[in-house]
Amino acid sequence: MKNYIPKSLKVTKPTNNKLIKISIILILLITVSIIFFFSNNPKSTLILDEKVFKGKYEEEKNFIKIDGLKFFGYNKKNNPYSLTAKLAIKETKNINEIVLYKVKADIFFNDQSWVFLNTEKAVFDVKKKTLHTFSKVKGYYDDGSSFITPSLNYNFNTGLAKSEEGIVMFGKWGNIKSEKFTLNTIKNTYNFSGNASMNVR
Repeated sequence: MKNYIPKSLKVTKPTNNKLIKISIILILLITVSIIFFFSNNPKSTLILDEKVFKGKYEEEKNFIKIDGLKFFGYNKKNNPYSLTAKLAIKETKNINEIVLYKVKADIFFNDQSWVFLNTEKAVFDVKKKTLHTFSKVKGYYDDGSSFITPSLNYNFNTGLAKSEEGIVMFGKWGNIKSEKFTLNTIKNTYNFSGNASMNVR
């Protein structure tokens, strides 16, 4: 042992920097392993029943399905309204519009009378508070009168409804047919235009 000569007179110790680097590498390896595991885990896959898809949504998955959607609000004259749908489809690419199915709307007038609307499918703009549909709309008043129109554009805030495809109204007084019409639910008034006719009983 007298002839032993150390290879190095300086004894090196692991520095804190090396420990930090090793820790970071281990954390990265663990994170990658977890991501890989969950990405290949069948339980993490979202599967929706095909029965919920409607029309073009059978091919597109960029949407949210909502059951039993309800909206409540007041127009600019503080008259209440409610809008309900059995099923709603919210596209993630469109912030404001929601596609509604089995739609029902209760709208109150200034004199506390009301009209009830229903249709199979409509688009509701949450920001503009408008309901637009090309499906047949049926309307029922509290006095027993009613109407049918092939399409409708209704603004819940201003209370204005209109259609360019005509309307047929039924009441105890008779019936009215018109090519175009505008309804003001705040004033409870109609404006008929185009080829309009009225049959009085």
